[in-house]
Amino acid sequence: MSSNKTLEKIQQQVTDNAVMIYMKGTPDAPECGFSGKAVGYLKKTGVEFAYVNVLKSPFIYEYLPRFSQFPTFPQVFVGGELVGGSDIVEELYNSGELQTMLAALVKQGKLLAPSVSATMTEPATAANNLVQLTL
Repeated sequence: MSSNKTLEKIQQQVTDNAVMIYMKGTPDAPECGFSGKAVGYLKKTGVEFAYVNVLKSPFIYEYLPRFSQFPTFPQVFVGGELVGGSDIVEELYNSGELQTMLAALVKQGKLLAPSVSATMTEPATAANNLVQLTL
């Protein structure tokens, strides 16, 4: 796949999904601790999110850092904008900023309301709210 097609696909994924994570592995089976940490915080919010396993999508693995100007994985996008990696997601969650960002998307109709309270430590239904995207 050409670089332009790959970059267009990434743009489409980020635009079409209110919350998007590019990670190593899957939300149920992360293949790196940083990906697992970021997914854990997304699951705690209870919102639906899409993901791409970059280990199974070599073109995205190669071109995403160029697209985002962010060199490492995972990469979390909220509302079409790069939020950052696992440490930034953790900071945003702990400060309440992540929940505020997600609430704004819910209010705008771009994201469904969380299926569980963000204060729960292990949302039972969050695992059912995943959308896997591939290239």
